[in-house]
Amino acid sequence: MTNNLKNELEKIKMPKDTKERIIAACENSVRNIAISKTDNDGYTDHVFNAERIKPKNRLIRSISAVAACAVIAGSIGTTGYLINRSGKVPTADIEETTEAAACMSCPFGDFGTYDFTVSHGQDSEKVKYEGETRDKIVEFLNSFNWGEEVPADDIPEEVLEEKDFDMYAVQWIKDDIVYNVAVFDMGYASYCEIPEHLDEGEAAGVSNVKIFRIDYEAFDKGMREIIGDDTDDNTITPELCEKSPFTDLLATDYEISPYTLDYQTPSQEQRDQLAELFESQTWYEFDGTVNYYGWAVQPNRNNLTIKYTEGATVTYISADFRNTACIYSATYDGDTIVDDDWRFYKCEDMNFGVKICDMFGTSIPDSFRCSEDVPVEMEEEADAPVTSVFEDLSNKDNDITLNKYVNYNWEEEKLTDEQIDKLKKYFETHELKNEDIVPDMWRGYGSKEFCESFGNNFIMISGDNTFKDLSFSNDRQFIAVHYDTYGKHGFDTKIYKLHDADQLDFLYEILG
Repeated sequence: MTNNLKNELEKIKMPKDTKERIIAACENSVRNIAISKTDNDGYTDHVFNAERIKPKNRLIRSISAVAACAVIAGSIGTTGYLINRSGKVPTADIEETTEAAACMSCPFGDFGTYDFTVSHGQDSEKVKYEGETRDKIVEFLNSFNWGEEVPADDIPEEVLEEKDFDMYAVQWIKDDIVYNVAVFDMGYASYCEIPEHLDEGEAAGVSNVKIFRIDYEAFDKGMREIIGDDTDDNTITPELCEKSPFTDLLATDYEISPYTLDYQTPSQEQRDQLAELFESQTWYEFDGTVNYYGWAVQPNRNNLTIKYTEGATVTYISADFRNTACIYSATYDGDTIVDDDWRFYKCEDMNFGVKICDMFGTSIPDSFRCSEDVPVEMEEEADAPVTSVFEDLSNKDNDITLNKYVNYNWEEEKLTDEQIDKLKKYFETHELKNEDIVPDMWRGYGSKEFCESFGNNFIMISGDNTFKDLSFSNDRQFIAVHYDTYGKHGFDTKIYKLHDADQLDFLYEILG
């Protein structure tokens, strides 16, 4: 790793490609996807280059992923309670731990001496509790019965196979090390340590892993009594479709990418089987715009993609490995999208996507197969919208810079007060709305296709609680917002339709 890149990491300001490589390492560790397809020449491609792991290492890998992703997200996301703007540990906020202060009844020491955060759920936000609530958490954690340490080989196979689990995570930092205690609903707690500042490719650099057998129900009950119940009924109710919404499109002369990187022409037998599978399901339409804004409509390993072109309109069907599918249709005038529509559907067959893989011979791990279907009514809670760009621009504590790629190097310059005022004026009357979100038609943020459409240059807004890149498409149709989700997904991207782009002439001039 070059000194140049190290300096960029420390400043928490780095080129898109560097950020994306580190984020990809985090995603590799967390998702552990190993979908492969062996071509005629024997070449095997693995999604995200994730390694296959032995069953007995799965829980340790899950533990490592939780800790590693949190550290990477914090390191490049300017997470306020993990690092400050200089990229160093805020030592004033972290109390020294001594042997005398350690809680002898707790294998992790005295939580009262740690400046810790707590999260509940696999993708939940980390919270730093204060005052009486913190005191109650400290007392509970210090006095909780953490049980006996157990070796990984003693963990039952059915526990290692578990994919959908609930968990709590407690984290703190001391001497550039992040300490992580995770409590899993399978009845285990884990402890591990990971360097706060990770070099590229060290997403799994976790050490000193220990596992304890505990009473999860007692832990969950105790924590809920202190921090409350976060299971409020905030679900989406799908609407039953009278008939399959996919029938007409599947009767066309379409191309198909069955969880592969290229389109192919299906045989008549495959067409018939695919139509029968879609028709055999009971479909429910729901509003998935917020949760599925990153849905890809280009060939990729994680989605079925079906494409049909009629005149100036291109229509896609895309489905994931489980039971969710979407239909996206866009009408063009030259290179400009003049109309589009995006609809989401679910069925009750959790192996729906898996069956399509089997139909086309696309290999997937056995762990992707589900033993039971789930009620469609249990739709996941929607994510919160992106923080207002206008508010971010108005926050005087944020740095607003132009990042330009010049002669194979990144250059950064602050925007002038006049330029910032013009941006604020635009976003004050053109705030980004969910109804303007479009799916990923560019093979992902930072990809070659993305840069061809949006260019290399972008506006960065960064501060203690903000990390956001704004990229504007060359055709003045879209704005891509790449931002830190602070503990939920690492980094995400939302792409919106851009309105009244003529008001941004000044911006396009400086972007070059």
